[in-house]
Amino acid sequence: MTRIPKTFQGSPANAGEPWIGYIRVSTYYEDKISPDIQRTAIQAWADRNGKRIVEWIEDLDISGRTFKRKVMLGIKATEEGRVRGIAVWRYSRFGRSRHGNAVNLAKLEGVGGRLESATEAVDTRTAFGRLQMGLAFKFAEFESDRIGEQWEETREHRRAHGLPSTGGKRWGYVWNRRHMDDDGLIHPESYEPDRELDLLVLDLYERVADGQALYSLTQWLGRKGYVGTRGNPWTQTALTRYLDSGFPAGFLRYHPTECECPPNDPESNMPRSAKCSNRIWTPGAQELIVKEDVWEEYERRRKIAKSKPATNRAAAYPNSGQLRCARCGGSGTFAGGSTYGAGGVLIQKQGYQARCGERKDKGTCDGFYILRSVIEATVLKRLEEWQREIEAEVARSKATRKPKEKDARSVMAPEDRLAAERKRLKKRLTDIAAEMDQQTSLVSRKIIPEESYRRERDRLMREQTAVTEQLTALETPEGQQVERADYLPVIRGLVARWEVTTVETRRALLRTLLKGVWIYPKTVGDDGEEIPAYAVPVPAWEPTAPELIGRRAAA
Repeated sequence: MTRIPKTFQGSPANAGEPWIGYIRVSTYYEDKISPDIQRTAIQAWADRNGKRIVEWIEDLDISGRTFKRKVMLGIKATEEGRVRGIAVWRYSRFGRSRHGNAVNLAKLEGVGGRLESATEAVDTRTAFGRLQMGLAFKFAEFESDRIGEQWEETREHRRAHGLPSTGGKRWGYVWNRRHMDDDGLIHPESYEPDRELDLLVLDLYERVADGQALYSLTQWLGRKGYVGTRGNPWTQTALTRYLDSGFPAGFLRYHPTECECPPNDPESNMPRSAKCSNRIWTPGAQELIVKEDVWEEYERRRKIAKSKPATNRAAAYPNSGQLRCARCGGSGTFAGGSTYGAGGVLIQKQGYQARCGERKDKGTCDGFYILRSVIEATVLKRLEEWQREIEAEVARSKATRKPKEKDARSVMAPEDRLAAERKRLKKRLTDIAAEMDQQTSLVSRKIIPEESYRRERDRLMREQTAVTEQLTALETPEGQQVERADYLPVIRGLVARWEVTTVETRRALLRTLLKGVWIYPKTVGDDGEEIPAYAVPVPAWEPTAPELIGRRAAA
């Protein structure tokens, strides 16, 4: 029987040090290396060196200039000691950012981890090997800068010919790519109005110029089934960005390269232009859909709208950010409303009711409308019910619980430390609640002046908010069951002081207790009776969210 020499035998599946194989495919065409080629080379390196690839991490079509990538999961795994290091096809796959490479390589090596290249034979444990790796990173950075300069030249060339710098489809236009016909004649890239959409685009600009709100136009587009160039329903943000671009009015808008705004953040995918309002407008080569007078009136209307101060920047209501539409699962928002007071006087009320955001922004859901007072009353009632239920459970548990023997020699595991910290924070919340009760008692008996009471109450509320935020930040480890009794101190304190607790504190506490508040729309029952809209608070310990009932109401 012929025996295969050990040199040519692969490593057993469970042999060797555990490593992570990292694959990145660049956004730059000439730098795209197939994931299969990278995977094969990394696996071959592992087999040659007796290593074991226990996990593969892929970043496909991602720039190496940012570290907002999945490779950070590999660094985290090395920090936790689950793997020995990260193997890449070439060092340039790890990253092309000088700052990012230095910081994240230091993280990796600081915990004893290593970065190895499958195709560049470098021993990074030696001084010369580290020099070679540094040179590889420098060359990768040079390549990144060179590619960036080429892209900038390309963008300038396109703008000089009246084309948008990034190319691609534009809504309301047919994009004709540069091509050669059968006779060998080259046809340049161009944009011509889409005869099925050009009148609609003009109508949108005219409506805004006449004073119609953008959110109502977004709703109208959603109801009519119009979608953007990527096939997604319009949102108010996307529609605003498209109309403000001025492309249908014959303009190209871009951010000047020589702008003195802050440079790109190496840890972010967001370009610096996204944070800067400086723009240059130049005429484009595309045919106009929107005439000059309509565009000028549109611009005037938009300047008026931008000059108005934005409202509701901070959460104004206890359940802000927690509402969910039971039809589509989208977020709910609060809106103003009006009622009639004494003598038939119309009274405007901010945040009077809540509605579905998908209905408001896109018109793709029939949504809901419900009074804010109904939501808050339902939440408070449910909290009171949970308090009674949990207190009964705790009482029964104490009656049957057996004392545990403590082993002083045992070392506290991470999950035990987390549980201990959560227990400490909950005890502090209970103590704060007791202190607030004491202050209330003292001021009611006129033992302390009201000014001292308010000062101490505000201090305790600030501390209550801070402790609650710390408690929220302690995420429950995956697979660990959350007990309802853990939330009892928070529920007790909130229910007891619901009316006097500030909106900010109440909202922070509710975010700890609730997964969300699902809103069900008004319906008609089987008996023909109308069922008003109602709210269903879902607690944090509930494993699943309610099942959605569908975006559209039954005909």
